Amino acid sequence: MVERKTKYTSLIVCLIGICVLGLVFSGTALAKSKKIRLNVGFGSEEVMDRVSTTTWANNEMGAVYWPLVYDQLWVMGPPPNYDPIPWLATHWETKDYQTWRFYIKKGVKFHDGKPLTAKDVAFTLWNLKKDPLWSFPSNAIDAKKDIKVIDKYTVEFKMAHKWPGKYPPMDWMPILPEHIWKKAGRKIGKFIDKKSIGSGPFKLKEFKSGQYVWMVKNEKYWGEKPHVDEVVFKGYGSDDAIKLAMKKGEIEFTGASGTTPLSARSYKKDKNIKTAVSPGIALEWITFNLHKKTAVRDKMFRKAFLHGIDRDRIYKMVYLGYAQHADSFIYTDDPEHNPNLPQYEYNPELAKKILNDAGYGDTDGDGILNDPKNGQNIVLDFMVPSEWSDEVKMVKVIKEQVKEIGIGIQEKILDLNTYYEFAYQPTEDKFDIAISSEEPGPNGSWMWEFVRSKEGGGIGWNQSDYASPEMDKMILNYITETDLEKRKGFAFKLQEIMAEDLPCAVLVRPDFIGPYRTDKFEGHVEAMGGVSNWINWWTYMKIKPKM
Repeated sequence: MVERKTKYTSLIVCLIGICVLGLVFSGTALAKSKKIRLNVGFGSEEVMDRVSTTTWANNEMGAVYWPLVYDQLWVMGPPPNYDPIPWLATHWETKDYQTWRFYIKKGVKFHDGKPLTAKDVAFTLWNLKKDPLWSFPSNAIDAKKDIKVIDKYTVEFKMAHKWPGKYPPMDWMPILPEHIWKKAGRKIGKFIDKKSIGSGPFKLKEFKSGQYVWMVKNEKYWGEKPHVDEVVFKGYGSDDAIKLAMKKGEIEFTGASGTTPLSARSYKKDKNIKTAVSPGIALEWITFNLHKKTAVRDKMFRKAFLHGIDRDRIYKMVYLGYAQHADSFIYTDDPEHNPNLPQYEYNPELAKKILNDAGYGDTDGDGILNDPKNGQNIVLDFMVPSEWSDEVKMVKVIKEQVKEIGIGIQEKILDLNTYYEFAYQPTEDKFDIAISSEEPGPNGSWMWEFVRSKEGGGIGWNQSDYASPEMDKMILNYITETDLEKRKGFAFKLQEIMAEDLPCAVLVRPDFIGPYRTDKFEGHVEAMGGVSNWINWWTYMKIKPKM
């Protein structure tokens, strides 16, 4: 659920990052600790700038940090099954998949010694989603009266709609202490608890904005305790800086983004480092802005555009072969994936024919097609964040490919914050097409919010301004259907609609390349997307010093 990936290539930035961070850590207690410490590296733009709910949701370090400090009602289990496991909740029950009752473990205390009760759970259920980044279909509750505290350790709530399937509602949700967070009011996303009081297996010891987070084991944790005394998340200025730190033994692994295909070759030469390659958690797709008045609004144009893209070449040139085919928001190895979707294979001649039949021609003979509606050259603004180095390369490859079918591309490379601002406001017409990326994970039904209209109940993630009553209806059918076979049928239909209407087009599922040291620790949990990410906190619970 967290936007991911920040890659860096500048050697100068690398050296600066090493020097600055070395000064930061060398003169503090952080450098002097003798306890069993696990050091984990993050890119500098993956580092938290504050400890807030907003940062936990949209920042790579934040998304790995909060599950270590705050408990959840239930957690996603380790691979290969990723089954839901009761955590703060001992169990739950529902008769109609809309009204749910959760039973909370007794005797759990927050880090400040206050007891965790059903009141804290009820407070979280209603208030956390006041931060829009935490508003998901899986925690949709219409009214505060729909949440009831039955007794000190029992909470009941009525969802806005049915929530069947493998996973219960209220996934990936930190349970907040009401006695602290009630001060936030409606501005919960801006509230900062400097002590970060949770009930999880680790406690916050020290936080330096944009530099590092230092956590220590919660010795009074109610459950199985971690095998390390401390965990430190450190920021580094570049991928090269992270690579050097790992080779020197300063960090054990990367916290979210892994490494690049080029760097993988270097890691493989080190006998103390295992370079694990796993199915990627991320999907990359093209978003078409259907609000802006360009040729992109023409579905036949979009189909021709896709026939002008050689995906195999992208897999080889951009990812050096570390990539898998993808054509949907549902992974191809998921039982709900529809194997019969149109593939829009690379076929420049077919693309040219589609364009010609739709009235697109080069009327001025300059090699670029002209829009039949206004006669202007079709040159599209293709938006991508500068921090996403692989995706920048992808845009350049696609630019050269679609030039062959007469479509011009103007690269629009922006800083990440500006990119997000533009991407989530398509009606501002700041881009024509964009590279988008997200990490569905094993419980990825929330991904359909990217094609759900506001009128159909969407929560504001639709980057293409696409609106289809059929799609909206099918999304609701999919997420509320209790019969698994019928649900699968709705999933198939969803993918068919998206592949036909093309508000966006999924291109690739990059492999995750995750190096980690093996000389000092053991017990790493390799999951989809590596040993550490927003769905995999198990490494931090299982890792221990090597005997």
